Amino acid sequence: MDSPCTLSVLVTAHNCEKYIAETLNSLKEACTGVEDAVEIILVNDSSTDNTGELLHTFAASFSHVKIFDVMLRNIGKVRNFGVSKCSGHYVTMLDGDDQLLQNSFTDIVQFLQAQQPDILLAPLNEVYEKKTKLQQWKGLQVTALSQHLVIEKFLIHRDIQAHFIGQFIRRSLFADNHFPDFTCYEDAYLFPSILKASEKISLAKYGPYLYFKRGQSLSSALDANKISMLIKATQQMDNVLGEKYRNLLACHWINLAHKFYPLISDEHEKGVVKQAIENVPFASFMMDSKVRFSLKKKFLKMKLRGMA
Repeated sequence: MDSPCTLSVLVTAHNCEKYIAETLNSLKEACTGVEDAVEIILVNDSSTDNTGELLHTFAASFSHVKIFDVMLRNIGKVRNFGVSKCSGHYVTMLDGDDQLLQNSFTDIVQFLQAQQPDILLAPLNEVYEKKTKLQQWKGLQVTALSQHLVIEKFLIHRDIQAHFIGQFIRRSLFADNHFPDFTCYEDAYLFPSILKASEKISLAKYGPYLYFKRGQSLSSALDANKISMLIKATQQMDNVLGEKYRNLLACHWINLAHKFYPLISDEHEKGVVKQAIENVPFASFMMDSKVRFSLKKKFLKMKLRGMA
């Protein structure tokens, strides 16, 4: 491609032969009418099945495709590698076992070209395996939001979650913000930094991304190593967003402690979590209307147990 395109779609895949053909077909159909404004970056990481062959077959049949076979075995490294190969003004990410809605990128590319936000955020459409009827694209309905409001929505964890799949990020934002070398929770670690680096933010009412809940995600069966990465990601969230969002940040520490504290094997990490709970400002937290009542109850139980 002679000049930068509007959108780079980074597809990462590892042993996805059961799903990758439908993923790639959905990507092709999502790009109807804007093919020349989209480049596709395919990264096959350490697959031992036919994923690589299927990716190469697709690459030969679709223009503006770059394909790479790597042996990184680390999603953080894979995402950094893939972003480094992108040339579009914007980057979005697609996992090798998910799909996109037909014609959705037609609207999105035109919006990115016209409005040029720093980021366009969109909700994911969760699809469970037994569900046979998929959604249809409802069109792009966008609201401009302040950075402060977006961060609050993200921390409250309802309208905005720490995903890079199905989001549209100005590529220049990745120049100073990189994924950690994590095998899990790499998105949670980096997402706050991208929000803090963004000024012009748009939020779509409907998203183009079909996120298949197959019960086998990296975070579905947590062990001590994954919990360690979650702790580091939560620490990073604290470091980036800071005192202004103290009560909402505390909610993430409280949930982490409530779910996983008994499973933490490292004594230093236990101390990090315990200290984070002790640092919650009691009166301010309990009076904050943005904090859910269920989290206030969890916090009170932790105080009674002596954790805070």
